[in-house]
Amino acid sequence: MMKYIIFITLLLSVTPEAAHGLHGPHELAVDAAQWALEGHSHERYLARTFFGGDVSYAPEKVSCPEEKEWLWTADKLAKGEKAFLEKREKVVKIAVEKMMNQHELPVPPRTPVIGYAISGGGYRSMITGLGGMMGMTKESPEAVKAGTGGWSDAITYMAGLSGGSWATGSWIANNGMLPTDLLKQVWDLKSNLIYPDNDKFFFYSNLIGQVDAKREAGFPTQLSDYWALALSEQLLPKAYRLKGHPDLTMSQLPSIVKRLGEGDLPMPIIVASQREEGEYVVAQNSTVWEFTPYSFGSWAFGSKKKVPGGFTPIEYLGTRLNDGKVNGTCYKGIDRLGYIMGTSATLFNGLLLELNSTNSNSIIVKAIKDMLYEIGKDRFDVSRIPNPFKGWSAQENPIKEFEYLTLVDAGETDQNLPLEPLLVPERKVDAIIAFDASRQTITSWPNGSSIHTTFNRACILHERDDTQIKMPEVPTSNGFINGRLNTRPTFFGCEDQTTPLIVYIPQYPWTYYSNKSTFQLEYDDHSSLETMLNGMRSLTLNNTVPTWPRCLSCALTDRSFSYTSHNRSDVCAQCFKTFCWDGKNDDSTPKHGYSPVMGVPDWLEDMHLAKNHSIGGKDGTDGWKDEIKAGLSEGGLKDWATEVVKKVGKKMGVI
Repeated sequence: MMKYIIFITLLLSVTPEAAHGLHGPHELAVDAAQWALEGHSHERYLARTFFGGDVSYAPEKVSCPEEKEWLWTADKLAKGEKAFLEKREKVVKIAVEKMMNQHELPVPPRTPVIGYAISGGGYRSMITGLGGMMGMTKESPEAVKAGTGGWSDAITYMAGLSGGSWATGSWIANNGMLPTDLLKQVWDLKSNLIYPDNDKFFFYSNLIGQVDAKREAGFPTQLSDYWALALSEQLLPKAYRLKGHPDLTMSQLPSIVKRLGEGDLPMPIIVASQREEGEYVVAQNSTVWEFTPYSFGSWAFGSKKKVPGGFTPIEYLGTRLNDGKVNGTCYKGIDRLGYIMGTSATLFNGLLLELNSTNSNSIIVKAIKDMLYEIGKDRFDVSRIPNPFKGWSAQENPIKEFEYLTLVDAGETDQNLPLEPLLVPERKVDAIIAFDASRQTITSWPNGSSIHTTFNRACILHERDDTQIKMPEVPTSNGFINGRLNTRPTFFGCEDQTTPLIVYIPQYPWTYYSNKSTFQLEYDDHSSLETMLNGMRSLTLNNTVPTWPRCLSCALTDRSFSYTSHNRSDVCAQCFKTFCWDGKNDDSTPKHGYSPVMGVPDWLEDMHLAKNHSIGGKDGTDGWKDEIKAGLSEGGLKDWATEVVKKVGKKMGVI
């Protein structure tokens, strides 16, 4: 009762003009008012707006445009995407010519369309995936020296899922900044993502206030909204954080990020999956949804039965439609970039529950309990958006009765690599660099199961001609481990001209044990930098394989030449002989657990591909004996760090 007396006293003693003056240097007035009204979201919202608190996260009503194409079938690209591709093709063409000339290879007669996909895996995936991108940037001296720097300018699409979506969203929003500069200048990974070191009261109260504003606008709220704002606070430009205005949208990116608008950066695609009404476990063949700066939708609807999907302009996502017709009220802003990144990573919502035991009196825990009461436990770990395809009758539509779309982390289907948007025939992708930082083995390294799940899904989609994706065959997870395909780059689809060629890049401990927990939400400066550099070296092979830069060039341009095994150049034919999957799939249970040792992978040594001076890992870090420097004191290796140190020491010949 005393809280309400205090709050009423504040209201009676402060005029609106004076309250407005308090905002800025005196945000405590906003926080105190919200604190006084715990559990009463409407009253909290009134208090926040009275004291001039920012509520820009909430979607806003706008005038409805005339003659808008609100829905279209999944057999064509959005008009905005087509316009982007025209700009991007000019940049890609120049980059491809430069890289091919650099490696003394012929320039392809057609500009290739190349995609880069980053797997899920929390901060680990975000950091290593952007490390992989850095391994292809001309701004990185190490990448240029390795012979791979420059290929990032030839990438047309950049797809992210879960932690990979954080990498995609953050890198694009920050104008394609060199990833190591993101570490130093933008990200604050030393502060825990959900329990920051400083300004906890400001942080939590503003999270609550912004989410209250979204609820007040008539939209469902869930833990994903709090998660989204926390991500924005760590990863987006400072102008779009809580002390600014957390209102950056996906649809605004081409106009706000100059390089993207000019076609100087790849088009971002962020992926989520759908958990349909009444489902509690997400089916592997569930609907995959994609967010781009130009559209939101899916190429195939349904989990039990697949039918062609549809798209809507992402700028107006949240506007309620019925059979493709608007009801007179339009909204913008539900496509906040932080919200989309949070939606792609709803698996992490469960982490916020840990606050219940570690900080049980915090305002966010109170909000979580209120929200649970409002939306029910079965919708706690999801993102809910008004279904733009409600009542759509232009084609068979298994989701037309749904009031809301219920979206979750696509990694929950074990499809942890966002390949599907790059495999649809409409995008005509020639090559995909698939960077896999999944944590799937007992020792927390990738085992290929994610890419195999996509292959199985492709088989289901192939049952209909109008829902097909073009996915090459890949082995099982046992086949990956037994063939040592999860230790080094592998090309898939080499002789299947009907699919994109996939260049699979697994995270491997080249110079650091970067297999941290997916739920590790803070990194010190040393571990974040070494994790990123190890990601880069997983792609560059740490400059230990002289033929690799040329072979990568062959793979990325192969489809542009319409090459086959009969007319491929001698140089590229040798590269394909070395790096292409041979089609063998030993699905037997591996005899030994997968425990990679820091340094050059054994397969590269056995194939005599690595430089002699780098064999045995001696060209990598010399800090392997220091558990912290080598990454052995953190992440998935805690239980067997001692054994690994012994193996490294024996391999390097020092013990």
